[in-house]
Amino acid sequence: MNVTIKDVAKAANVSVATVSRVLNRKNNVSEEAVQAVNRAVEELGYSPNFLGRDLRKSETKRILAIIASTEQTFYSEVLRGMQDAAYAEGYDVLIATTGNDPDHEMHLLGMLFSRAVDAAVLLAPKLDSKTIYDLSKRYRLAICLERLDIKDILCVTINNEQAGYDATKYLIGKGRKRIGLITTTIRSQSSVDRENGYMRALKDSNIEFDPELVFYGDYDAETGTRACKYLLELKNPADAIFSISDTLSIGAMTYAVQHGVTVGKDVLFFGFDNIPYSHMFIPKLSTVDQPCYLQGKTVAEKLISNIRNEVPDTGTYMLPHSLILRDSTGD
Repeated sequence: MNVTIKDVAKAANVSVATVSRVLNRKNNVSEEAVQAVNRAVEELGYSPNFLGRDLRKSETKRILAIIASTEQTFYSEVLRGMQDAAYAEGYDVLIATTGNDPDHEMHLLGMLFSRAVDAAVLLAPKLDSKTIYDLSKRYRLAICLERLDIKDILCVTINNEQAGYDATKYLIGKGRKRIGLITTTIRSQSSVDRENGYMRALKDSNIEFDPELVFYGDYDAETGTRACKYLLELKNPADAIFSISDTLSIGAMTYAVQHGVTVGKDVLFFGFDNIPYSHMFIPKLSTVDQPCYLQGKTVAEKLISNIRNEVPDTGTYMLPHSLILRDSTGD
């Protein structure tokens, strides 16, 4: 015989409404009632019909997080922040990857169109800005880690342009004038912003930009290795290298160490993201730290607020970054 919510209420000696509030993780329930309901659920083997509940209430209490891949380790902290904030409000976070494929990204957003989820967060989106903007007018959508060149969509990120500027200026402050840049052919807005920060730092320091010092590739360590080889074999080689990701920097430093370069003295290296490997690699990598957990927590909190309100918050929130100084810059 199927156990019903009425059976649970009777066993717990509470009302059906109280059982419902406990199952939906509402705050206005006493701890005693929560324990009684949970005990009754376990003893009776009750399984709520979430699908039926979703159809009746036209909500799922689920948020979709779309990421490019699971290879970028800093995503884990962003997602943890999202999950903690969502769970506190009675929501769950579903995670899906796209492999940097905009068509797959749109396919996944079908979960939003079909009301299988209440809202979606795009981390490093590959769809064009206009498409995302148009979708945001019809559905609860947010951007995290990146930003769009179109405003009026909820976005939580850092000031990547300023972060790129700060890292490059630090290298210049160390007396370096031939600063290489390792970046990517995938033109994400964060990459472009970090490049622009690099360029502005050179300009403000009266250092002429040399396009020979810029290397384009993928996000992997192999690109960093090839880039370092190229930059150090120039007729007038780089004396410092800023990379738009730690993975690129670690690949570059690997090449330098293997070829007798004293990292932090002969050539300085500066990365971006402060992934765990950045302080595990020897020599330790100086890097830009962005508050990943806080970005995830903030975007989830604001998106849930948008779900609950008719007039959504479409602001852009830039959280503070910091420079982490280690061996690779001689610190």
